[in-house]
Order: sequence, then structure tokens, then C-alpha cells
Amino acid sequence: MLYAIGEIVLVVIGILIALQINTWNETRKSRAVAREIYINLLTSMQQDSMEVKRAILLQTRSLAIQKDLILSPQNPYAQGVDQDTLDQKLGYLFGGIMSFYPKSGVYELITSNNSMELLESDQIKSRLINLYDFQYKRYQDVDATVDQKFHNQLNSLIRKKIRFLGTYNAQSEFTFLSHADPDRFNANYEELVSECRDVYGALSTGRNYLLQIQESLEELMALIRTELNKD
Repeated sequence: MLYAIGEIVLVVIGILIALQINTWNETRKSRAVAREIYINLLTSMQQDSMEVKRAILLQTRSLAIQKDLILSPQNPYAQGVDQDTLDQKLGYLFGGIMSFYPKSGVYELITSNNSMELLESDQIKSRLINLYDFQYKRYQDVDATVDQKFHNQLNSLIRKKIRFLGTYNAQSEFTFLSHADPDRFNANYEELVSECRDVYGALSTGRNYLLQIQESLEELMALIRTELNKD
């Protein structure tokens, strides 16, 4: 009888050990998947951070030119303006059209397949939700308004009436395709100032949202690096 009880105890112990080993294996697998998620999120955020900084730079330049135009009591270039100076100012003004397009693929994947549950840090999870589901979407709503105003109003005026055209590359360097016509600039100055007034508020709001996004990205990336360094 005691022998039989001993065998039962050994079987139970064996089962418990097997279950424990299985639990350890599952935990290791979960941590490995979580680590992969963190790495992919970090890569995506690093790319977003670079794009946000680029958009902030170009929008800040544009806002500075717009502010100068709006606050000037009269056309400061009416008596003549250097071609290079005019081209540079309009190039900076033109940069306000540059938007930020977040890379949400990794986040959408982990939310769609419930992988978020594998992340142990509640702080990271809450900040991810705030960034992707609130901050990014809030910026995109404002950016849609800015994009519409720039394309249909301000940039249309700059291209068609002032005859200025150019493009920015990935390094935020501007290439001139058509230099501004100083006479046309002066003839359309009042309309240009009016269009700047119309777009300034929305663009300024969007730029402020980008600054907040950049801060959130930096904080999240620091938290993720801390989690990765634990292993």
C-alpha cells in the first residue's frame, strides 16, 4: 500500500515538474516574442522620430516667414529684393506643406493579434495607446486641414501667380525648379499675406502637436531600451 502511494506521489511530482518546465518554456517564448516586439517598435519609432524632426524643422521655417509677412505693416520688398533672398524666403515658406506620416504597421499588428498582452510594462502599453491612438490621429486631423489650405490656396498662389516652384529632398534640401518673379511677388503680396494668415493658425497647431509627438517618442524609446537591457 505504501509502495503504491509512493508511486502515486512520484507520478504527481513528475506531472508538476513537467508542468513547471512547460510554464518556464512558455514564459521564455513569451519573453522572446515581447523582445522582438520591442525591437520592431523601437525601429519604427526611430524612423518616425527622424521624420518628425524633419517636419518640425521645415514647418518652423515656414511659420517664421509667415509671421514676418503677417506682422509687416507694408511690403518690405516693394523697393526691390535680391533674387536669392526672395527664393530662400519662398522656399522656406513652401516647406510648410511637408507632413509627417507615421509608421503604424507594427503597432497595428500587435493590437490586432493581441500581442500587446505580452508586454509586461503597463507604462509602455499606456504610452503606446496614447501615441498611436490619440496623438498621431489628432495630428493627422489638423494636418489634413493644413494640407488642403496649402495645396489649394497658398502653394497654388506661389506656383501659379508668383511662378515659384521647387522640391525638398530627404535631407530637407530645397531644389529650385523655377525662380520667383519679383514683379509678380510684389503684385500678389497682399494676397500672399492673406493666405498666410489663413494657414498660420492650423500649421502652428500642427507643429505644436509634432513637438509633443517627438517628446512622446523620445520617452517611449527610452522606456523600451530599458526593457531590452533587462534581458
